[in-house]
Amino acid sequence: MKTLTPIATAILLANSVNTFADNNKAILFQVGGGNMAVVDQSDPTIQHNLIVQAKIGTSNDSDASQTTGTSHSVATHLQVGDLNSSISIQQNDTSRSSIFISQIGSMNSASAGQDMATADSALISQTGSMNSASVSQSVVTGSSALVNQTGSMNSAGVGQGSVTESSALVNQTGSMNMAAVSQGSVTASSALVNQIGSMNQAAISQGAVTATSASVNQTGFMNMAAISQGSLTESAVLVNQAGSMNSAGISQSASTVSSALVDQTGSMNGVIISQLGASFSLASTTQLGSGNMHTTAQTGDGEVAIAVQIGNGNMGTIVQ
Repeated sequence: MKTLTPIATAILLANSVNTFADNNKAILFQVGGGNMAVVDQSDPTIQHNLIVQAKIGTSNDSDASQTTGTSHSVATHLQVGDLNSSISIQQNDTSRSSIFISQIGSMNSASAGQDMATADSALISQTGSMNSASVSQSVVTGSSALVNQTGSMNSAGVGQGSVTESSALVNQTGSMNMAAVSQGSVTASSALVNQIGSMNQAAISQGAVTATSASVNQTGFMNMAAISQGSLTESAVLVNQAGSMNSAGISQSASTVSSALVDQTGSMNGVIISQLGASFSLASTTQLGSGNMHTTAQTGDGEVAIAVQIGNGNMGTIVQ
């Protein structure tokens, strides 16, 4: 009885794999010790995909899978250091999309998922230690989600669902900063969080918005900002915080061409802005000092509210 040579066996195995999944490629590079890598491209419905995993260091762990109709997509995991972990999944007819995860340092964790995504990108870059980040894209077209972390113990999460041609970006430099971005039923809109310092917190929620933007810039210590936008068209929110323990809460809903601006410099200042059905309206609050508080509420069209507080312990309210 004839036996197969090693070369013939390899050819037979390669052909058997190709009967399950067509023209997929996987590249794995490991230097160090105790590293673990898992690649799953076994689903017979996927084609023309690429997974790249590169690890330099010890005890790094990564898991990348492409399943259920995924095509022409790429997942890349790069790890340099120790005890980093990453996971990605592309599934349910995801096509022409990409996931890129880069980790330099130790004990960083990252996860990214694309579900029914078309021409989308998810990027997570971590430099430092014990940072955590997650990106989820579901029923998303032509959109991007990016998280950049430098430092230690920063945390960021981005979720996009039923999103078209929109973007979410989180940049964190320092330690123990937290950011959360949620976009649902969003078209041609953007969300941006920049954090420099420590223990800053920012949250942006966008739902049923078109051509709308939300931005938070925080520099310092323990600043807090929350933005909620719902049922909007061509509206914008911008929050700038420099100092410590400043807080800002902005809510926009059922409006067109509304704008809210908050600029805080100092410590323990507070701002609340509410725009409900306030189309073609502007609300702006500037605070320079400490312990200032201002509230603006708008429910009419074409309203303008501008507040400036300089000093300490000032309080103000505008209702339109």
